[in-house]
Amino acid sequence: MTRPQPHTDAGPADLAAYAHQHLLRLSPPPARPHPAAQELESEVREWAARKGLCAQGGRRALERRRIGHLVAWCMPHAPLAVARLTAHYLAWVFHFDDTVAEHPEQLYAHLAWDLPGLLHSGHTHPGVPPCGHLTSLAAVRAEITTTAGGQEVLAQLADGLCRYLDGCVSEAPWRTSGQPPSLDAYLRRRTHTSGGHPLYLHRLAPGMPPPGEPLPAGLTALAELAFLLGGLANDLLGHAAEHRQGDPVNAVTVLAHEYGLALPEAYRATVVLHAAHKHRFDTEHTRLRADPALTPAQRHLAEAIGGWVEGSAAAIEPYFHHLLATRP
Repeated sequence: MTRPQPHTDAGPADLAAYAHQHLLRLSPPPARPHPAAQELESEVREWAARKGLCAQGGRRALERRRIGHLVAWCMPHAPLAVARLTAHYLAWVFHFDDTVAEHPEQLYAHLAWDLPGLLHSGHTHPGVPPCGHLTSLAAVRAEITTTAGGQEVLAQLADGLCRYLDGCVSEAPWRTSGQPPSLDAYLRRRTHTSGGHPLYLHRLAPGMPPPGEPLPAGLTALAELAFLLGGLANDLLGHAAEHRQGDPVNAVTVLAHEYGLALPEAYRATVVLHAAHKHRFDTEHTRLRADPALTPAQRHLAEAIGGWVEGSAAAIEPYFHHLLATRP
């Protein structure tokens, strides 16, 4: 079957549609979501409103992003309590990403609060004024610690948050200068700036590797490849809006700059890059699920990581419309 290709004279709408079709074709969602999908969606909106994450257009952003809906597709078999926790933490990450991550002054101010330290130990620097990002992250931590195994998983979550923030900091000079990074530098950071580390809350479900127990390198690499796939998908969907704003931190822009590509060619190259990483993911996922060196619990986590990637297809439409609303 002939695949659609972007024409050399394609406009932004044509290119966005091309990327959109590629993502839907490559990652169809799983058969059905979590049975409590509707409950997850309504509950996370109420939680975010109570915890102060509805400022700066946060309420409408929550409605557009449909975070509970996304978690329901990514974690269709998780206990409801674990899925709810994940939705809360994703709501925090997405709100931070929308309102802080791409704004250097706000980002540096938030770094002084030691957010990974708050998540890990429950403490932040004295004298920090309360705000929605602090109170809601503290609330997420409190919920996690009341769940069996929650205390042990905090170190892995805090490390993921630290890597996310480090990646955001490394992107700030590129945005300030308007100069795209090299492809290698960009991909190394994009793995973590996608904000996918809440996936590790899967470890609170029965049958998973005990929280706090080190994971095999191959399993961690599979999770990080899942994060990168999410980041590249977001780049394809968001490029048109980010390009109009002059934001150079996007895989399409990076490839265009590194290889001297016209925009349609850069879109095609990004689609090929995304498809190649998806093929890598599928191959490694299949191998790990059959690897006798892994424990049954570790193979179970590998299956869950695969489900997270499949379920992320449910974010394509909401994220696309979210970008249209916030970056017209």
